[in-house]
Amino acid sequence: MRDKKLKERLTRELPGISVHKEFSPLRGYAREISKYRESAVAIHLLFNQHDVELILIKRSSYNGAHSQQIAFPGGKAEVSDLNLEYTARRESHEEIGLPIQNGECIGKLSPVLIPVSEFRVTPYIFVHKVFPQLIGNQREVDEIIKCRLSDIDTHTKKTFQDVEAKAGLILKKVPGIQLKEHFIWGATALIIHELNCIIKKL
Repeated sequence: MRDKKLKERLTRELPGISVHKEFSPLRGYAREISKYRESAVAIHLLFNQHDVELILIKRSSYNGAHSQQIAFPGGKAEVSDLNLEYTARRESHEEIGLPIQNGECIGKLSPVLIPVSEFRVTPYIFVHKVFPQLIGNQREVDEIIKCRLSDIDTHTKKTFQDVEAKAGLILKKVPGIQLKEHFIWGATALIIHELNCIIKKL
């Protein structure tokens, strides 16, 4: 029932920047800039009686802005992609082995801008009856993290931490969520917070 309520809610105006700014690592949350490249992430949800399960990943270590960060499966749009929903599905298949057709897409959340890598990220929500066996791409994914939405409740588990955004750039007292040994911040935290704000009001 909650998945149907969420699907209907996603057809109406979303909180967007009004809630994103609560978890923005920057003093001012960036607005639309034409040079940003399109990308998409997938929020894979499994509704059960008392909670919502979802899938996150820990990115592998590499020489880039998002090394070792906690994220949703996703990436930049390719010219061959049919649309951004397909981008989210394709990236989920490439990164965690989720079959491209798995999950019903019930809508999307507000786009998020990532200034450090100049991406405009659109989060798509996919609802599953069960999660299939997942296999992480060894080159791109260090760990597949299954958790409950209550484990990353942005209203009760918000914390602050200094983070290294890129080599030599330290951001002080960045808002985020602590999930065991993982600190979730940046675009992922913004997306989780909007999702939390919407689901709590269903």
